Formats: sequence, structure tokens, C-alpha cells
Amino acid sequence: MAAKIVVVGHVNGQLQSVFTKLSALHNKQSFSLALITGNLFSEEDEVVAGLLAGKISVPLPTYFTVASKPLPKSIIEKIENDEEICENLHFLGKRNTTKTSDGVKIVTLGGQLDPNVTGGMSKEQHLPFHTLGDAKALHGAHSADILLTTEWPVSIRKGSKIELPDGVVDPTGHDYIADLCATLKPRYHFSSSDFFYEREPFFHPPATDAPDAKLLTRFISIATYGNTAKQKSIYAFNLQPSADPFAELPLGTTASPFTTTGPRGAKRQPLDSDPYSRYTNGDGGHRHRGGKRQRRQPPPGPDQCFFCLSNPTLATHLISSIGEDAYLTIAKGPLTTSTTNAGVGVNFPAHALIIPLTHSPTIAQIPEDDRAKSFAEMNNFKAALQSMVADLSNNRLGAVTYEISLGRGVHTHWQFLPMPEDQIRKGLVEAAFRVEAENHNYPKFEARDPGIGQDDGDFFRVWIWTPPSEDEAEGSTKCLTMQFDDSVRFNLQFGRTALAKLLGLEKRIQWRDCSQTVEEETKDIEAFKAAFKAFDFTL
Repeated sequence: MAAKIVVVGHVNGQLQSVFTKLSALHNKQSFSLALITGNLFSEEDEVVAGLLAGKISVPLPTYFTVASKPLPKSIIEKIENDEEICENLHFLGKRNTTKTSDGVKIVTLGGQLDPNVTGGMSKEQHLPFHTLGDAKALHGAHSADILLTTEWPVSIRKGSKIELPDGVVDPTGHDYIADLCATLKPRYHFSSSDFFYEREPFFHPPATDAPDAKLLTRFISIATYGNTAKQKSIYAFNLQPSADPFAELPLGTTASPFTTTGPRGAKRQPLDSDPYSRYTNGDGGHRHRGGKRQRRQPPPGPDQCFFCLSNPTLATHLISSIGEDAYLTIAKGPLTTSTTNAGVGVNFPAHALIIPLTHSPTIAQIPEDDRAKSFAEMNNFKAALQSMVADLSNNRLGAVTYEISLGRGVHTHWQFLPMPEDQIRKGLVEAAFRVEAENHNYPKFEARDPGIGQDDGDFFRVWIWTPPSEDEAEGSTKCLTMQFDDSVRFNLQFGRTALAKLLGLEKRIQWRDCSQTVEEETKDIEAFKAAFKAFDFTL
């Protein structure tokens, strides 16, 4: 059944008027939801107080974000305390992915670009500024029914025959907004302005595995509510549950106006509905008391995934660097501590995760057009980390990077840890992994690197890197790979366990037992960033 949606531009505090209008429309049309594309509030005033006191009624589920004005303090307090603002009024967040009860997926990037921040993501959700990192993070949402941005995309009017109203200056668009739209390919992209503008629909370049499919986007900018020019400030439409990419194109449809865009690629393969991963109850489908098999929960989507930047609850303060196709973060509950390698010049844990931006259980399942780029950038991060620990330790530290490539997993990633150079040269690191495999009766390791792993099924891989020496100026890498099938219930703590035993850190095998305060985590990430800066190719 189609969702009936009504969209409003800047309200600027005219709450009583706009909700009275929406109530009248809702009584006639029975809308599923309302969406505010611009500023809902103006300032902290008696109107806001009346809303919170229940004197102003919101007639239907209404979603809003932050646009060009900061939210009122009393509204921020409600949001930060996780309290309902009032019945039917929902804050989307500034950088967020939301799925409504009607199944409508809304991706939001509110606010304007912050010229004072050159990297990373904004720390709060309430000020009207975002960063390039915020926009990059939303690429991990992969798709959207509705994309909501305060800013316009660059070149949106390219190829269009729709004129702007008389006297209106063409708004300044942004490349990163165009990249976001091109990546997500939303069915509707809404923004707000002082005037109304609806571009002709445009289709995105087809994916390589579906050359006849054409995904359509409609870009619409809504005028300010109550504007004196009588520009359209309320827009209603029906959103079907899904779009047919092979349907006949509407009259007037153009090619995409974006010449510089984000990743182009096939739709990612669906995740297995029965994964064994850190997100499940960990029972592997075994029977419990009473002989009943517990029902598995479906794998989380990007907005709930521990490793997706589009997850609004992600610990973004741990992130060091965001590239084009992957990002780098320090580990939560690290195996090593700030004292583990302090004697050789590394006075922070240096336990890091290298994570592709694409939400995929394996590298091989990343869409074809992005797969090689993701793998290459992850390797670039690995090489940069190796150089960092070697430089800080005067080549007394090498490194281990390991991966669990599990087709039934959720979001693949690599774990990086510095290791004493002498333990690597003596073969103790390799032996630790081989012995731990024998302890679990796992298949034997092979000395090979499966690369992207396109034809290798499930496997565990570890790169053991020896730092430079007089004989090897660039150092050397040995890769061990263990391939396994569905008969093996693989322990997701295998790699950490092997290294913990070797380093005498058995009490730190479980990351949850190594939790830190936010202050401790902040201290570690600041030390990590300072050390990694000279090797960070994303800057």
C-alpha cells in the first residue's frame, strides 16, 4: 500500500498555523506522515513553550531535522534526555538513517557545511552545521526512499528546462551533496529554499549487472511556509512500497545532472537470513531447554550496525580517519593497552579496525564497482599503520592484521595490532595462530593470500608483517589463510585469543571486559591521531 506523505518547507516557528493547516489536510487525505524540510522552530519563545505544554497539537507523525537555525534549548534538552518532544513529533537527527513505521527509509543530512572543520564528523546533532565526514558517513546507508538535505547538490539544474522564479539567484550547490544523492539514488530528494523548485525526474547510470535498470530521483525544493510570493510551501505525494527500475520513464525525464559522483555499483547481495555473528545470541542454532530451536534475529541494517557510519549511535569519537571507501577507528575494549608497548615508543594501545564504508559481510560481496577500491584502500590503511608502529618503535614492532570473512556475517572488517619484532622473527606469532587452530580442531592454515576472496567461501586470514631490517628495507609480509565450511562453528574471538595468549593478556580476551571510560577512550584516540597524522593519506 502506498504511503501518503506531505512535505513542508521552512516553518520558522509558525507552529500553530502549520499544524492547523496540516490537520485540515490530514482529515481529508489521511496522510501517513509529514516531513519538514527546513527550520521547524525559530527561537526559544512562547510558541515552543506552548508546544511542550500541550497547547499545540501535532495531528500526524511529523519528522524534522536541523536546518539553518539551531534548535531551541528546551527542544535540545528533550532530545538529549531521550524524551518525547510531544505526541507525533519526531527529530530525525542531523546525520541519520530512519525507517518509519510505514517502511519509508529517510536519510537526513541537516545543516550547512562547517567551514571550520576539515575532517571527521560533527560531535553533536543539534547545531546547524555538518562536516564532509558526516556526508561520507551516510554513503553507508546505500539507498533511500527520501533524502533530506538542507543544502542543494551542485549541477542539479544541468539538463533541466525548468526555470527558477523571476528574480531568484541560482542557489549554490555542493559536490558532496551531489555525491550523496548519486550514491544513495533516492526516489525523492527534498531540500528547502525561499521559492519552490521541482526538477524533471532524472535517472542514474545503470549498474553493470543490470544495464537496463534505471533508478529515478525527483529533486524538489519546498518554499517557506506562509511566504508572501505564494510559492508552493506544501507538497503531497504517494510513495509506492517499491520502485520498478524497468518501468517506462516519465515524460521529460533526463539523464543524471551529476558529472562527479560517488560510487556507482550493483546492488549488494542480500545478507544471509541466518547469520552467526557477534550480533546474534551466539547459540549457532543449537537447541535449548525444552528442545526448541531459538528463532534467529535478522541481521542489523546499516542504521543498527556496529560498523556503519550511518548508525546514529556509533562511537564516532573513536574514529581516526575516513577515506573514500574505508575508514579507520581504534578498537573499543582494545586488547593491548597504553603500557603494553610503551617501552618501545608506543604509549597508546594502537589496536585499530580498518572497515569498508559499504555494509557487506565480506569484501567479495561488496558491489563489483566498489569492491577493488575498498580492498585497495583498506590495504593502504594497513600499510600506513605498519609504517607508523615501525617508525615510533625504531623497527622494534611489527604488526598483525587479521580478518574473519564470513558470508553469514554482518559487516566485514580487519583488526590491526602491533607485535614485538622478535616474536615475529622467531616464528612465535605464526605458531600462536597454528596452535590455537589445533586447539579448536580447525582446518590447517595455508601460506597464501586469497586477495578479495571471490572464490574462497568462508575463511580466516592473518597478515604477519615483519618491520624493515638491513636485509629487507621495506619489511616483509606472510599471509596465512584458513578456509572452512558450514560444519565449522567458527569462534569470532579466535584471532584475539591467539594473540592474547602470546602476549600474556589472557584476561583481556573478551573486549567487553576491557571497557574504558569516554575520557580514557578520548585520550587514546587523541594520542593515536597525533601519531598517525604523518602517515594519514586521507588528510
